[in-house]
Amino acid sequence: MRFLFSLFLLAGLAGVPSLPAQAVLGTDNASAGAYSGGWNNGSDGFITGEGAYGQWFLTGSNPGAAGFQIASVSTLGGSSTLNSNGVSFGMFGNVGNQADAYRFIDPSGLSSGQTFSIQLAVNYRNGYKGFDLRGETAGDPTLFNFNVGGDDYTVNNAASGNGSIGNAYSSDSIFTLAFTQTSSTGGSWSITRSGGISDFDTGTYSGVARSFKLYVGGTDGNAQDFLFVNNLATVPEPSVVGLAGLAALGLAGRRMLRQWPGVSSMRGGVRQRRAASRA
Repeated sequence: MRFLFSLFLLAGLAGVPSLPAQAVLGTDNASAGAYSGGWNNGSDGFITGEGAYGQWFLTGSNPGAAGFQIASVSTLGGSSTLNSNGVSFGMFGNVGNQADAYRFIDPSGLSSGQTFSIQLAVNYRNGYKGFDLRGETAGDPTLFNFNVGGDDYTVNNAASGNGSIGNAYSSDSIFTLAFTQTSSTGGSWSITRSGGISDFDTGTYSGVARSFKLYVGGTDGNAQDFLFVNNLATVPEPSVVGLAGLAALGLAGRRMLRQWPGVSSMRGGVRQRRAASRA
């Protein structure tokens, strides 16, 4: 029987399509080759999963007052852990100016079981800066907003979990935002804060996550006023992959057992011996 179990296992593994080491549909960060000349309007980089995201749409550039760059987050004055190979995406908008960065989650936004995540780093909290999760069409309202300003960190426009997530200041703050589409009508969000202060908050949003917007404006113009972002990722929910793999394993194994010479006759012999023992 151990021999047959081994055959079953081998048969199942042979029948399962090879899965990636990490269930990543797409990732991007500032070290991608597409940004070697800077973070520019229309640039479209990726690390894995070409086509996972559309090109960047950057608006509001005003030399010396608002703009975008590829640089180390260390200019904020805190940790450099946000960086990939020494760089992140940086953007700034001084008083009277605002810089916006838009990008689509391609080809049609998150489907049920998929999660999109991105990391933000901030220091000073004057002006305003943050992240919008956006819906399927341009006319859709913002599904979720995370804003840094007024000496606070707040969630807005979500289905649940709105309000301050705690206003304790740290010059070394990284926020990991994650959005999991749980159905065709909404999903869950989480914010994990790390660096000088640790915190975790969660809630829900309504709609389908299709795109996002990053923004910064009205700041005092210091290096510590920048918004830095990095490490975009779109992944499937682990349980979905696991269940699919187990189903394929079982199906392939059953087919192999049915086709293996002598298995049917052996089953018949077992049934006959059981019948004889009962007589």
